[in-house]
Amino acid sequence: MQFEPGRFSDVMNTKLGQDLLAFLDEHDTFVRLETATQLGHPAVDGIAEQLLARFGDVMRADRQKQFVGFAVRQVMESNGYVFLGSNFKSRSEAGLFTKGSRYERAKGAPAQVATS
Repeated sequence: MQFEPGRFSDVMNTKLGQDLLAFLDEHDTFVRLETATQLGHPAVDGIAEQLLARFGDVMRADRQKQFVGFAVRQVMESNGYVFLGSNFKSRSEAGLFTKGSRYERAKGAPAQVATS
């Protein structure tokens, strides 16, 4: 998918930023985001452990976490979800995010949307 950098062009134009976008574009990543969403959790809860496992403690920096949240919104919206709001308490045991955004499937959106 084509990501829009918005206010995160500084992060997006780094190797880490490109690696994060590639991770977020993986089908398994979307399945985790969607599962967390279906359970009523912030979408990022579904990928917190994988982010730490793949990228390490660099992900604990606020700027990296903000970038992930920004990009996750694009992933979710491009797959038929609408933004419900932010600042929902994270329930992930990974401890990476304290809060995150929640989404719901848009009315009339297909039940399963494939990502690249």
